[in-house]
Amino acid sequence: MKKEILRINNLNYTYAGNRRLENISMCILEGESVGFLGLTYSGKDLLVRLLSKEAEADIQDFNIYVDGVKMSDQEELAGKVYRIAASNYTIDDWTVAEYIGLVDSGWFQMLWKRRLLEEETDAYFKELGIPFDVSRKLKDLTELEKRIADMVKARRHGVRIVIVEDEFEGMRPESIGEFARVMKQLAKGSLAVIVNSHSDMVLSILSDKYIIMKKGRIVKKCRKDYIQDGAHLEKFLLGSTIKSKKKHMDSYTLEQSEEKKTVYRVRGLKLKDGRKGDFNFSRGEVVTFLVLDSKEKERLFLLLSGRQAGRDTYCIVDSQEYASGDFSGFVHGKVVSVMHMGSKEEVFTRMSAGQNLLLPSLGKISSVEYIASSGRISKMLKQNMDSDAVLPDMEAGSLEVNDLISVTCERWYIYNPKVLVLFEPFAQCDVYGVSIVKSYIKKFANRGTAVIILKSREEYVEDISDKIISLD
Repeated sequence: MKKEILRINNLNYTYAGNRRLENISMCILEGESVGFLGLTYSGKDLLVRLLSKEAEADIQDFNIYVDGVKMSDQEELAGKVYRIAASNYTIDDWTVAEYIGLVDSGWFQMLWKRRLLEEETDAYFKELGIPFDVSRKLKDLTELEKRIADMVKARRHGVRIVIVEDEFEGMRPESIGEFARVMKQLAKGSLAVIVNSHSDMVLSILSDKYIIMKKGRIVKKCRKDYIQDGAHLEKFLLGSTIKSKKKHMDSYTLEQSEEKKTVYRVRGLKLKDGRKGDFNFSRGEVVTFLVLDSKEKERLFLLLSGRQAGRDTYCIVDSQEYASGDFSGFVHGKVVSVMHMGSKEEVFTRMSAGQNLLLPSLGKISSVEYIASSGRISKMLKQNMDSDAVLPDMEAGSLEVNDLISVTCERWYIYNPKVLVLFEPFAQCDVYGVSIVKSYIKKFANRGTAVIILKSREEYVEDISDKIISLD
């Protein structure tokens, strides 16, 4: 019989006045991998933050048990939890042995005994049945190897719960599947795993069971194979209002235009393997570049959007030539880009949602068009925003993720760009956010904008791309 690792009974918790958990009860056994599903602010992220001490709380009166022992404070609970995320690997000059070994404070004195540190770490990997060169530095590891090292670190640290909050950027589905195999091997008889990812693919590959949350409550606990398809899942995730809005957005289709006039040309774009590529982008065309290497993906985004200069690279918008890196020239030519979809970095947080929508148009369109655009703001907010409480004069900094996505997309839709370049546009999206982004991509394309997307995987773009180009 499997041992109970984490148990929560009738948990009620309010955070920052408007985020809450209500009557949360669950049990996760050793070796189990449970995916948390829900819209943004459904409660799943708040529960994870509470378990990992990122949301402060006095848990003395909470019924949270690890290995049958009631947790008396957050410090004790956080000591039982390890979080796997891409941000863990920022100090990439450490060797695997150093990264694993430093989980024990007593090993600090052993840093000068590097050989002994490597020998002990190597022996631990062998004990676990995982072949690994522990003398390699994190920066030299593949994305898969980094995650495996992190799982071993969690096991070595003696935690009981591993929370996987990772989109696994730069990894193909096969590599994510290999990580799932190793993760379950290490979790067996030792750990419970919680998967909290925005990616449907990651959740599906890593999870054995699902816990589905909505408005701070658990609405369904089931085995993964109980969920038949996306429509079945949406019955638990979406309320009637959001479901209706999502259905409307999903019904929006890409129009097939016979006009294939090239609007954007990029010449001499240097690729990772040293080759130089020439690319043409047509009006109303959606082109996705698949790039696994995260640094290379970001470099190409910066070049294609004109944010960064590229040697011997030049771009032509209609008949006007711009040097790569001439950002003001690109904006003047109506080439715009979004790097952090759903983030406050893409809006002016102290300005209202309405002001954000009008900002790109100031001084660039006629007064008649200006007035016509402003008249659409209230209608746009009512139709597309996630919350009925959002008003045009609300500060953008107070908006939720899906609302930020809507404002970001709509402000550029009003601007009517010739070219729109998007960097991992679904990275922060829940199932409703995915529909918002997809519907806007279709709207831009149908209006004649050339849309360029930079992504790691084909997830979410297969049905909206005219071309998918793998650069790996």
